[in-house]
Amino acid sequence: MRAKAAARAAAAELARAGVPDPAFESEYLVRFAAGLTRARYFLDEELTAAQTAAVRAALDRRLTREPAAYITGEREFHGLAFEMTPDVLVPRPETELLVDLALREARDGEWVADIGTGSACVATAIAHERPALRVAGFEVSRAALDVAARNVRRQDAGVRLVCADLATALRHASVVVANLPYIPSEEVAALEPEVQHWEPAIALDGGADGLVLVRRLIDECATRLRPRLLALEIGFGQATATAAYAESRGATTEIHRDLAGIDRVVCCRWP
Repeated sequence: MRAKAAARAAAAELARAGVPDPAFESEYLVRFAAGLTRARYFLDEELTAAQTAAVRAALDRRLTREPAAYITGEREFHGLAFEMTPDVLVPRPETELLVDLALREARDGEWVADIGTGSACVATAIAHERPALRVAGFEVSRAALDVAARNVRRQDAGVRLVCADLATALRHASVVVANLPYIPSEEVAALEPEVQHWEPAIALDGGADGLVLVRRLIDECATRLRPRLLALEIGFGQATATAAYAESRGATTEIHRDLAGIDRVVCCRWP
């Protein structure tokens, strides 16, 4: 079977299983499993028996709704490739906004702290883009920190990693960014299967209203850290409540939308 025919057949199976964007997913899996570059895929190479078997194995995993990033073992973020395992959340494109805001705000030599760093994709992207910054990632999950450490080494990024609950181990940072769990507890069970059954619950469940950890970090910044900027990624419909809470804690706020037009990042500043 040729590569494109294999992708068409895979797309049909993925569509029947309810997998979103089956055409893209099938091409991606065929190229990964068969070891084909995009150029070789578009030349429509004939697959060997071994390549066909590898495609079948990858497809069978995806049909269980296992995320493609866990099957391939990596995901691109901000132009860099990061190792992915079920111990870390798969980074979404909208999270790149945190990187952009930090790069815009931070001055060379200042500390930038990424709270809840997970795979360290945000911290690593910041450090990779601006080596003159001092960047630290804080994470409560030791399993996630193992993945983060491999990603930092892979990109040769100057990121210090610390095992800690939120910002409890942080003494100072001029810029703090965070993509904390923000899904309300009762909504976790209704998430798409890729998220609900495969991604780590510790990176998803944000408590009763989704903002429990967000408020804790705002409190830490308001009472102790006083960063020049705290940038918080939040979920759909949470921007107003997040901004109001930060303002009640003495901050001025601004809200940034992602490329889909959704209020995605609340920026907080203290005098």
